[in-house]
Amino acid sequence: MRAKTIAIIGAVVLTIGIGTAAYAAEAGPSAFRDMLPFMKEMHPNLNDSQLEQMYNSCHQRGGNAAFQGMHPYSPM
Repeated sequence: MRAKTIAIIGAVVLTIGIGTAAYAAEAGPSAFRDMLPFMKEMHPNLNDSQLEQMYNSCHQRGGNAAFQGMHPYSPM
């Protein structure tokens, strides 16, 4: 009985984990369009292509990449 319960719990956890990963992978392309109004509010001086470049540089695989060259007070 105990082994059966552990197997069921393991299957449920695995199913939820796979479902979460699939949902996160699917949410990628539309996420920029969803964020665009908020990004325009925070960065009114940037056009859509600059905002998309900033979004992509911040959401690359491997972590949060630095967005360089757009900030007016950037040392570059």
